[in-house]
Order: sequence, then C-alpha cells, then structure tokens
Amino acid sequence: MQMLERKLWFFFLVTLLVNCAVWSVTRERQAQWLNVPPVPSPMTVSVSALGDQQFAYRSLSVMLQNLGDMGGRVTPLKDYNFERLAQWFFLMRDLDPRSDYIPYIASYYFGAVNGDDVGDKLRPLVDYLYQEGNSAEGTKWRWLAHAVYLARFKVKDLDYAYKMALDLARLGYEKDLPHWTRQMPVFILNAKGDKETALSLMMGILSSVGDKIHPSEVNFTRGYICEQILTPDQAQTNPLCQD
Repeated sequence: MQMLERKLWFFFLVTLLVNCAVWSVTRERQAQWLNVPPVPSPMTVSVSALGDQQFAYRSLSVMLQNLGDMGGRVTPLKDYNFERLAQWFFLMRDLDPRSDYIPYIASYYFGAVNGDDVGDKLRPLVDYLYQEGNSAEGTKWRWLAHAVYLARFKVKDLDYAYKMALDLARLGYEKDLPHWTRQMPVFILNAKGDKETALSLMMGILSSVGDKIHPSEVNFTRGYICEQILTPDQAQTNPLCQD
C-alpha cells in the first residue's frame, strides 16, 4: 500500500514538473493568424454541411465576417489576402446566388479598407461585385453601382469604372432603375476629363426624359451640367444655366 502511494506521489510530482516546464516554454506564445484560408472545393463544403447549402452558407458567412479577429486581437483589413477573399465570395455566390449578405460585407466592410496602396488589393473584390451586380437576381444592380464607386475612388481605374458604369446605365434603361444609374457614365467621363462627351450625354438624357422624371432630378441634372461639367464662363453663356 505504501509502495503504491509513493508511486502515485512520484507520478503527481513528475506531472507537475512537466506541466511547469511546458508552461514556462509556451507562456509567451500566442495563436497566430495565417491570413485568409484556402478556398475549399464545392464538394468539400457540401460534404461538411451534410448537403445543406443554406447551413453551409450561413456558417461560412459568420466565419468570413470574423476572419482575423482572434485571441483578443484585431487584424487590419489591409493585411488580408483579398484574392483569396474574392475566391471565397464566389464560392458563397454558388451556395446562394440570391442572398445579399456576402455582397453587403464585401462592399461595406471589406471595401472600407483605407490607404494609399489599397487599389491593387481591392481589384479582386471589385471584380466580384462587378459579376454580382450583373446578376438577374433581385436588386443586385446595387452592387454594380458600388463596384463603380470603388473602382473610381479606391482602385482609381477610371477605364474600368467607365466600363462598369456603361453596364449599370444599360440596366437602368432595361429595368427602369433610378435615374442616376443612367447618368453614371457621365460622372466617370467627367472625372476622366472628357467633358465634351459628358456634356453631350447629359444633355441627351435631359432632353429625352426631362419631362418624365421628378423636378428635383431635373434640377440636379441642370446643376451638375452647370457646376461640374461647364466652366463658370461657359455656364454664364449657356441658356440651360440661366434662371
């Protein structure tokens, strides 16, 4: 009995010493985030969710929203791998093409990254929003408008922004979307410095639908022409700008 008791005490002391040794070696170590994980195949996602695509979509959405936040630490958005993020977004689109949740966090959360060097980082995200915005589902055109915004102000690729703006304007005519969607190419052309074409397009829009839209939209259109496209001298001589 005493021999068994001694063995138990010996085992306890050895276990305690090993525990103290492990603690002293690892106490300064913290979990490290290895950035956005690789994207699994659709088959892997389906198997892991037992074939329930909605369960997979919702659980992975929460995972994507909380990426980088672990161990009481927060990872700056600029440190994320946006190419992998975009791959995740496309995977989520395949799981649920009608949901707006992932486009929303792509636009307003991940798209909110700031900095002078974020243009190249954001391009994969803009590519995703471009395709999402051309979907026939619901009101997906909103994400195309946001893609134009990101390309214009953050990626700073006016040619790409203009290409997407043309698609948005086409949808504006086809689906009778808000009037400003048809004016989006004008805004980008004006930013590019092509004021002559911008003026021609805006005048064409005003003459074709000016009697069909709300007076406030007419006033905005006139104000944009007179204050943003024309120079002060040109505005003074343009009949449209005279009260």
